[in-house]
Amino acid sequence: MKGPVGPLEYSQRQEILYFHQRLKPLLEKVLALSNNSPKAYYTLKKPCKRLMQKCSFKSLMDAEALCSLLYWLYIYGEGVLALELCDLARSVEFVQDPCWPCSYPAIYGLEIRIAREQLGENRRHNIPPRLLKYYFSKQVQKRLRYPQVLGEEQIQSCSGRRLELELLQALYRMIGCGETGLYSGLNENWDRVEETICLYLDCLKLEG
Repeated sequence: MKGPVGPLEYSQRQEILYFHQRLKPLLEKVLALSNNSPKAYYTLKKPCKRLMQKCSFKSLMDAEALCSLLYWLYIYGEGVLALELCDLARSVEFVQDPCWPCSYPAIYGLEIRIAREQLGENRRHNIPPRLLKYYFSKQVQKRLRYPQVLGEEQIQSCSGRRLELELLQALYRMIGCGETGLYSGLNENWDRVEETICLYLDCLKLEG
């Protein structure tokens, strides 16, 4: 039998509940704009329904579901709505793991990109300090070596849903981390990285 909940745990539970309450209206907007195609179902509707039931910023699985949803919104040209969700995600401290590429840091990189494209804002110089340990971890830096960061070798040998996953993983690296401007190897080759980002976005629009 569990003992009484301490003040810190109670405060955290309330914060998670409040975050979820603010998240739901934005998820309802996503559900309202998605069509009935099979692809819209598994990229937008299914994760939306799951996140409406539960989204804790202390869960890596929930962070991954939200991250994937935001990237698909961006792929489908819904950058404004994606940015609203990015801004909300910034208001809490998502759990992070350098071995988990699809998590909040990938969301922050997407926020930087969309804010520049939609608002003309430069958010590179406003990186939350809590993310720096993640961005400079050995595991993350290893994934961001150029040209391996492009994921071309893995992508060339894939098809179907596996290809879709590899394209997304490459975008998490190139946008999620590359948009921060923290990596000299990516900065020096950014024209090629940007070209690859645009190519992969176009491919994902067409896939399925």
